[in-house]
Amino acid sequence: MSDLPRLAFTFGALSNRVTLSQITDLNTHSLKYGLHLSEKGALQILAARDESLRRSGRLELGNQVIQRIITVFSASPYINQADYADTVCELIDIFYYVKNESLEQIPDEELIDIMKDFFDNSCAGSLELLSGRELELLVRDLLFKPIPDYYADYLEEQFNGYTEE
Repeated sequence: MSDLPRLAFTFGALSNRVTLSQITDLNTHSLKYGLHLSEKGALQILAARDESLRRSGRLELGNQVIQRIITVFSASPYINQADYADTVCELIDIFYYVKNESLEQIPDEELIDIMKDFFDNSCAGSLELLSGRELELLVRDLLFKPIPDYYADYLEEQFNGYTEE
């Protein structure tokens, strides 16, 4: 039993090195949009993810959320190199907040796509409008109202022909 904390620390350190490498490897995609994450920026994102998970009481195995956010949002015309890492950190925090508030009703990939659509369109790149208006309304609609038409249409499109057996 005395080796368990040491093994957990070793696993966590190894996992973070792998994740760091996977994040910086995404530069091949984001460079098309003039964005590049340094190792320092990638470490900042990992720390922000860890803090968001801790604060929200969540556990995440893997780094699919970080990878998807970076991949999807790097194409946004509202993200620039100067605030790239900070913006990704805030998007990660918003993502986990909405996952908790929506009671897991939106799958990860769909939530990130919805976030990007709001961010680029109705929010014009404003993280404050994204988290404070659009996603709050979405969560409220999910929890307290019938499924909004725009989301019902989206779900219909995604799951067309799916039947439960």
